[in-house]
Amino acid sequence: MKLEDLRKLRTLADAKYRARQQLFQNLVQRENALRADLSRLEEQSRAANVHSDPDMRSIGADVIWKAWLGKARASLNMKLALVLAEKDQHVRQVRRAYGKVLAADGLLQKIGEDSERKRRAAELERAIEMTLPATKR
Repeated sequence: MKLEDLRKLRTLADAKYRARQQLFQNLVQRENALRADLSRLEEQSRAANVHSDPDMRSIGADVIWKAWLGKARASLNMKLALVLAEKDQHVRQVRRAYGKVLAADGLLQKIGEDSERKRRAAELERAIEMTLPATKR
């Protein structure tokens, strides 16, 4: 593989990795937002239990509130489960994309080391040729 082709491959792998990483970060933000919503909902539930109004109980508003609370909690948990499932997929994709970046980096490093070794060998060869007497050449 040519060095220039490998550099292009590394650039493409890095771009794909960064895109995957950005998608993953978006999922993490969605997860955090859903967890925050669930936390707020739990806080509201606790506050409602502490400050329960007897008048609200008498007209059945507490039952309606608890039903709404259960539906809202179930909806948020379902959304969170979907995000977590998608996040799990993206973790694998990000890891695979990063592995490709590391592989391309390793190949570039190996080619760089090989070319450096060849350059040094050529310099050594030239230095030896210059130091030999003209008769031995």
